[in-house]
Amino acid sequence: MKIKESFFTDYTILENANEDYLSLSDTFKCGQCFRWEQLNDEKLFIGIAYEKILKAEQHDGFIKLNCNKEDYNNIWRKYFDIDTDYDLIKEELQKDNIMYKAITCSPGIRILKQELFETTISFITSSNSNIKRISNNIRDLSIILGRKLEEEKYAFPTVKELSSSDLCTINKCRAGFRCNYILESSRMINKIVTDFNVNRYKSIGYEKTKKELMNFKGVGSKVADCIILFSGISSYAFPTDVWVKRIMENLYIKKEVSLDYVQKYGQEKFGPLAGYAQQYLFYYARSNNIK
Repeated sequence: MKIKESFFTDYTILENANEDYLSLSDTFKCGQCFRWEQLNDEKLFIGIAYEKILKAEQHDGFIKLNCNKEDYNNIWRKYFDIDTDYDLIKEELQKDNIMYKAITCSPGIRILKQELFETTISFITSSNSNIKRISNNIRDLSIILGRKLEEEKYAFPTVKELSSSDLCTINKCRAGFRCNYILESSRMINKIVTDFNVNRYKSIGYEKTKKELMNFKGVGSKVADCIILFSGISSYAFPTDVWVKRIMENLYIKKEVSLDYVQKYGQEKFGPLAGYAQQYLFYYARSNNIK
């Protein structure tokens, strides 16, 4: 299936975008992003990315985005991973019977390609937390240090804005012990800002990128893999925490193993599609209460 775009003065229509091919709800609620809010209409969402505000509305067979052609082509086309053929990805993964069930549960999930610095700080904030709390922390951090876009909507702080702040200010976002990690990592990134970019990380490969990211305060193996996957560096990443470990032990490995074993198992089994597999499996297990 190929999405077809129709452009109007202040909105864009994505045709052929039914919920089995691109589900806004499943994509925004699977733990990869923290700046989307569901409005009173359950099909309508508002979010902030790349210093832009977007309303996205799911209809039967199409999606309406309140953006013009220029912003769609410059930001949202890449953000929603429109040019990736998810039919081919699902066709390959669902040769595995367990993956077939997982994909059937949430066929419209997409991996968003998010801004690298915001993704890094967001997942540093995620340590021992939950989606609601992370979302609140990132919202508050944006209000405190980010640029105001419109009433009650703020862009995520830039590297310069965050790194030049202080711990007392960052503590106001109520992220607890993670606030120090946020400040220290921002200052580390500011010192290497020209090297801190997606294209460079793609060029040096998954292993070297992960090693570099793990030098930042608050970035362990799982957080590094989340950064790599959700900023669009590599889909070979297989983010593994205790929850994913239990899922893989239950569905595949059939015995108790280490986090490191599960991460390597996922990468060996699914190869360059490991990140996609992880998202389908995570949503499937959560929806079916598999522990």
